[in-house]
Amino acid sequence: MSGHSPEWPLSFSEAFLRNRNAVAPICLDMNLAEDRTESLIVEGAGVGRVAMLRIGRREVSLAEGERWTVGTSPRCDIRLDDAYVSGHHCTVERRADGVLVVRDEGSRNGTRIDGNLIVVAEMRAGSYLSVGRTTLVAHAAPGNGPPRRAIELLRGSDPVLRATIDTAMRAGPTGCNVLVAGETGTGKDLIARLVHETSRRNDRPFVAVNCGAIPRDLIASELFGHERGAFTGAHADRDGYFVEADGGTLFLDELGELPIEVQPTLLRVLESRRVRRVGGQAERAVDVRIVTATNRIDGLGTESSRLRTDLYHRVATVVLTMPPLRDRMADLPELVRSMLDEFAYEYGDKTVSGEGWEVLGAYHWPGNVRELRQAVARAVALGGDELLARDFFPDRVPGSRTSGLAAPDGKLEPYQEILRSAMEHALNTHGSIRAAAAHLGMAKSTFADKAKEWGLAPRRKPRWPKR
Repeated sequence: MSGHSPEWPLSFSEAFLRNRNAVAPICLDMNLAEDRTESLIVEGAGVGRVAMLRIGRREVSLAEGERWTVGTSPRCDIRLDDAYVSGHHCTVERRADGVLVVRDEGSRNGTRIDGNLIVVAEMRAGSYLSVGRTTLVAHAAPGNGPPRRAIELLRGSDPVLRATIDTAMRAGPTGCNVLVAGETGTGKDLIARLVHETSRRNDRPFVAVNCGAIPRDLIASELFGHERGAFTGAHADRDGYFVEADGGTLFLDELGELPIEVQPTLLRVLESRRVRRVGGQAERAVDVRIVTATNRIDGLGTESSRLRTDLYHRVATVVLTMPPLRDRMADLPELVRSMLDEFAYEYGDKTVSGEGWEVLGAYHWPGNVRELRQAVARAVALGGDELLARDFFPDRVPGSRTSGLAAPDGKLEPYQEILRSAMEHALNTHGSIRAAAAHLGMAKSTFADKAKEWGLAPRRKPRWPKR
């Protein structure tokens, strides 16, 4: 959720990387003021094979080739005119499965994907690759559907979730600070995006920062910027995330991970709307709307919380709560179906077997929607056309299949009730077993067997007498 997200990008072993022949160099002489980070709606965000990198109004095709170098050197495949970019800053490489991999090549100022400093990471459609003061946005191939906004990605009909979404949409135009509380993986980043997209700042930058991913000694520099020579490694002046988000929205994710000694400085910036770089003397005014999120729910707003109470009251004008997945399991079929549709671009159409639905419904999902997404991604990548229980949980499912669907007393287990309710709703909506099974992503034969066992029957359209 994401977010961002696609809860991606994920780093992995460099053993997956392979050396490829470079394509012909592309030289881009850019106006830096024009090509700074902007708020962009990416077509097909998170869906499909990345086919293009967009830099401001310029486009770099990735249709041909498997490896591209990025930097200011004339020998680079994607050449940038940016004083804050190293000669050979990073490498972009396409894996055998089509996913792009970005690797930092010991650059001066680091390489970031969606605001996170990386060494090696995946970059998917919609990701922001930041090098120096230049941002390259990954776009999927044309035809992957219309732009997907946060409201489209927030799936489910759970009353608590829908109330949170409704409040977020009403809070968006007000401009007040918003705090999103919820467990890790519940989609707090999507709610933050929804607040921004419904605000008057929706044509300005949306900058997401994971406070827990920034090294402790660099947090002040990342948030507020630094002067050249302010500390070892500060080779040039740098604007922080507050300046980068000027005019737009700054999303501070995992605010509870912010060191206690930095919180007073953040509070002062929020109250004065002025930032001072680390090592600097002058202050700069910023116009930023603050949206924060935390998974540190216990004691929130009290002295026992890791978040100072004065800072909490400053950022929590509106508090939104994201329910954990285990409390809205009725949304599971819709979530799984949407993920199957998303992965169909790379892996083809898949269905979920009856035992697959059972194991999904029985699990308590401590990692919430993010963990569910990983389980579905693993299943579609390694499983067959019909996904079995072992495809979702290869280490947790016993060797033998479950023989019965009903509990010993004849009643259905809670997760079976969820599946039965979803099947009944699909039958009432679509009218036939074939259409209902397709809607849920189940095999027709599996759906028919379950419907027969549980006493479900499609509603037939009445036949009117002939005149």
